[in-house]
Amino acid sequence: MDGQDAVLGDGVLYINGGSIDHVLPASAPPPADYLDVTPVETAGTAYPGLIELHNHLPYDILQLWRVPRRFANRSQWGSGSNPDYRRLVTGPMRILGEDPESMPAVARYVEAKALINGTTTSQGIALFSNSGSRRMYRGIVRNVEATDDPELPEAKTRIADVEAADARRFLARLQQPHRLLLHLAEGTDDRARAHFRALEFEPGKWAITENLVGIHCTPLTAEDFQIMVEHGGSMVWSPLSNLLLYGKTADVAAAKAAGTLLGLGSDWSVSGSKGLLGELKAAQLTSAAGGAVFTDRELISMATRNAAKILRWNQSIGSLSPGFHADIVVVRGQDGDPYTSLVAARDTDISLVVINGVARYGMTAIMEELTSDTTRLERLTDHVLADRALNLHHPDADPAVGDLTLADATQRLTDALADIPLLASRVEKTRIARRTEPTPTWRLALDEIAPTGSELRPRLPLPHSSLPSGPVISTVEPAVSSLHPLTLDALTASTDTEFLDTLEAESNLPDSFGAHLRDLLT
Repeated sequence: MDGQDAVLGDGVLYINGGSIDHVLPASAPPPADYLDVTPVETAGTAYPGLIELHNHLPYDILQLWRVPRRFANRSQWGSGSNPDYRRLVTGPMRILGEDPESMPAVARYVEAKALINGTTTSQGIALFSNSGSRRMYRGIVRNVEATDDPELPEAKTRIADVEAADARRFLARLQQPHRLLLHLAEGTDDRARAHFRALEFEPGKWAITENLVGIHCTPLTAEDFQIMVEHGGSMVWSPLSNLLLYGKTADVAAAKAAGTLLGLGSDWSVSGSKGLLGELKAAQLTSAAGGAVFTDRELISMATRNAAKILRWNQSIGSLSPGFHADIVVVRGQDGDPYTSLVAARDTDISLVVINGVARYGMTAIMEELTSDTTRLERLTDHVLADRALNLHHPDADPAVGDLTLADATQRLTDALADIPLLASRVEKTRIARRTEPTPTWRLALDEIAPTGSELRPRLPLPHSSLPSGPVISTVEPAVSSLHPLTLDALTASTDTEFLDTLEAESNLPDSFGAHLRDLLT
């Protein structure tokens, strides 16, 4: 699939280092530099790697929440009035993020989960040290916030709180050379929409530029989307999370009619898909319910070419073209419409994932052919996925994680979650001591658990008010006595019966949506 949607029925990708050199029909003679190279047969269909523009990655260790009621805005489920949120989400994550054994396990586990679900680019994992330093975790999956590549401009997902609350400072921030992926208008009621309307800081003047990428935008009207497009803004759609929490998602038909550039994100495992493979299916069902809003080709574009265009990466990533970075996902089988095949693909259908020319995950035999040192491969156990292997080796591995295997990370997290009250007591006792340690110790810099001086969304004042717009977020730490043992979320959807049962029972989803999505995932 190239930038013009051309599909090669039987072809060969010639890769040199991290780039695609040539894309040729299988019947064509090999280029001169590849005469002695034997192509590796995948027996599948190759696509650009999937680009996820919204995922709170560290939280992807948590299981799907059985949402107790329909909410109207973000404040209602993420505030101090919701004890489930503190007990099931912020409480456990705060403990795991500070525990020196669990923190690296979280990073390793969620990155492997992304790979297994075909994702080659996502948001990053932020780390914070006892000395006050902040940095991004350096891993295998591309990070939109820290690319280390001049051809891939870095995006930002947080802004300083003073910029978020002042219109002119926020507009000045938008005029800097970075895309800002920020939460915008989360919910369905007037309060949620007011978060968007507050961007009009003077009559006819909007704090929107081509650098504003609004995440969710659930209550926006056709008029609102027209304003977004006129000022250059774009949007990230997370349909499953919206439906689970609010019983409704963004009016994507209106967004499409206005010409909104759309990307896709699974949000997090607490109220979303396990990855983009699942989110594509949720998007397809939502599109069908709205009257076939999108073709399967358009859905795939949201996770490839459109996402790359939003990031300004579209000259380097998002299609399989000569000169582009070799980020590739291969799905087994070569029959039928290729776009429909990728939307329909289960996690068991992913046969290869390549990032920057390096095979990172796939069928064991293919991985062995594409890996010079096969001792670096980690075979998955059959109860996860049979006949699959990971290559998590990185020459510049982040020292916070090092050579931790997925198996060890899984065991650490399984044990920690099963005994989270005991772990909480231990972390609490060592918290003060770690602040004075002379050597840096790192913890997860988790969003909206403790004040950090940064914001995930604009906070411009509401019209005729000095009050900031946007949701009220609770940072109250739950008592240790309120924490209970939890279960680690499985890596894949196809065999996770507990996830599938919960999904089918979710009361805010449209009739039969959960059952239909379950069928598509399995």
